[in-house]
Amino acid sequence: MKKVTLKIGGMSCSACSNGLEKCLNRQDGVIGASVNLVMNNATIEYDETRLTIDDLNKFVAMAGFESLGIDDYKKDARKEKRKKIELIILAVLSIIIMYISMGHMIHLYIPSFIDINKNPQNFALTLAILTIPALFLGKDILLSGFKNAIHLMPNMDTLVSIGVISSLLYSIFSTVMIFLGKDHYAHQIYFESCTIIIFFIKIGRYIDGLSKSKTTEAIQDLMRLTPSYATIIKNNKLCKVTIDEIQKGDIVVCKSGESIAVDGKIIKGETTINEALITGES
Repeated sequence: MKKVTLKIGGMSCSACSNGLEKCLNRQDGVIGASVNLVMNNATIEYDETRLTIDDLNKFVAMAGFESLGIDDYKKDARKEKRKKIELIILAVLSIIIMYISMGHMIHLYIPSFIDINKNPQNFALTLAILTIPALFLGKDILLSGFKNAIHLMPNMDTLVSIGVISSLLYSIFSTVMIFLGKDHYAHQIYFESCTIIIFFIKIGRYIDGLSKSKTTEAIQDLMRLTPSYATIIKNNKLCKVTIDEIQKGDIVVCKSGESIAVDGKIIKGETTINEALITGES
C-alpha cells in the first residue's frame, strides 16, 4: 500500500473535484482517494503491486482532467505566465471579433472588404478564421466538459461546451448558406459568441486563480511546517520513517529543536514547545 499526492489541472468547481474523486475511488487497485479543490491536488492511496503512477495519471485523464505529476507544493511561475499570455491573446481576439461583428450596429467604420452588407462571404469567413485560435485556447474547457458528460458527471464546463459548440455549428451552417447565395444568413452568425464565452470563463478563472493562490500559499506554508520524516521506536530501536508510515499506537521520538510530526500524547520527557501555530500568539 502506498500513498501519493498528484497535482491536478483543469478543476474549476466542486463538481469537478467530486467527480474526479468518485472516478478514482471506482478504479481497481485504488484503496482510497481524496481530492482537494483549493489545493488542486488528489491524495491517492493505492496498491503499488497492481498500479503505478502512470496508471494513476491515466485514471485522472480518463476523468477529464490533467495530472501534473507529484505535488511538491512549489508554485509553477511559468504556467501562470502562460495563462496570462493566453488571456491577453483571447482579449485581443474578442475585441477584434466584436468590432467586426457588431461595429456596424453602432455605426463604427468597417472596411468594405469585411462589411456584412457589402461582402457577407468575407465577413463570415473572417470571423470563422479568427474563432479558430480562440477555440484552441479554450480546448481545455471543451475537452473537460465533454469528458465529464461521457462519464455521466457533467459540470460547469459541460454547460459551457454545449453553448460554444451550438453557436459554432449554427454559425458554420449560416456560413455555408451564405456561400450558397443566401446573404441574409449573415445576420445569423454567432462566431463572436464562441469567443466571448470562452474569454469570460477564462478571465473569471484567472481572477479566481489569483484569489485562490493566496489561500493556497497560506495552506502550503502551514504544510511545510510538518516534517517529512519522524523517528519512532520499533523493536526497541530508533527508526526513521515517513509521516505516512506512522500508525496509531506508535511511539514517536521528538528531539530538541525538531517539529512534532503528528498529534499524540506525551508519555515521557519534558520540553518547551512553541504553540504559536495553535494559539496565534507570537
